[in-house]
Amino acid sequence: MAILGLMGAMNVGKTTVLQMFVDYVEKAKIGKIKGGVDCRIEKQDFKGESAIEVEDGEGFTKTITPNKVVFVEEKTGTSHTLFAPGGDRDRAVIRMGIITISRIARQIIGLFALDQPLKEQFKLYDLIRYMPKTIYICLNKYDLMEGTEDEKKAKIEDFKEQITEYFKKRRITVKEFFQTCAIEKEGFEDYNDNVARMILDLVLNRV
Repeated sequence: MAILGLMGAMNVGKTTVLQMFVDYVEKAKIGKIKGGVDCRIEKQDFKGESAIEVEDGEGFTKTITPNKVVFVEEKTGTSHTLFAPGGDRDRAVIRMGIITISRIARQIIGLFALDQPLKEQFKLYDLIRYMPKTIYICLNKYDLMEGTEDEKKAKIEDFKEQITEYFKKRRITVKEFFQTCAIEKEGFEDYNDNVARMILDLVLNRV
């Protein structure tokens, strides 16, 4: 049984990653992707989401208490638990969720948004004192990157170098990078699949 924690600053896509994984399982897409395994959702809890209004009338959500998904491998009956705490480090209840999940999770995926500066995103990890000696990194929001393909590749390599160096200073090894798009969008199907494959790779110890 794996216990996996998805960590990251505000608005990097932790909730959408979880929701996309649930969608892949519920629509029986999870077994059809490369490396896929048939699964079922045993429990999902997104009650920690709080809607927030913005000026143009469209809203988004902030995770107050950690979201949780439990899924089961059909073939083996093995269950795995996914947690995703919020990213607002200024609120005590959210901070507590971040710290708690960082302690109980056996594996950590650090989420970083490719459309946001890294400096601000690192501040969330400054808060977490206890971390495993290895971490996995998800570079999310690939669909929001701007520039030519060469410029995108250069930016991704720069992100990888900065992230690796940041965790190296804390004596934490980045074991693997994943590139994802956690919103269904035409032309980004492979990056959608990467969301589900990333979680399977970790819980099945394939990376």
